[in-house]
Amino acid sequence: MTLLAELVRASQRVGASAARKVKVRELSSLLRTLAPDEIDTGVHYLSGEIPQGKIGVGYSAVRAAASAPAADAETLSIAAVDQRLTELAAVRGSGSAARRAEMLKELFSRATADEQQFLLRLLIGELRQGALAGIMIEGA
Repeated sequence: MTLLAELVRASQRVGASAARKVKVRELSSLLRTLAPDEIDTGVHYLSGEIPQGKIGVGYSAVRAAASAPAADAETLSIAAVDQRLTELAAVRGSGSAARRAEMLKELFSRATADEQQFLLRLLIGELRQGALAGIMIEGA
């Protein structure tokens, strides 16, 4: 089980560098530490995508969830985030927007401040760190 915080720190290092070799090295280093069942999710996240595609939450719902008080400790795993997003995507029917908003708020409340910022940017499609497909392939 890899903590989301490890992926977030790698993302920050990748985003802080303009050098392609540094980006590839950072990505490769992180990908080697991931369990086999975390690699697909990790690659998606580092590419600024989520495996679920659209999950039925808009910008304002994500922003509202991101205002939740941050957790003090890093306990959120990559698998737990992926599971929660899968559950969010499956919510349908009457009252689904409210249920999704509550689930999202719960997820953000379990995240540290850095993790919250990463999740916010990931979910609204603004994760810009230079880890495009070509660099991800080199890193793998």
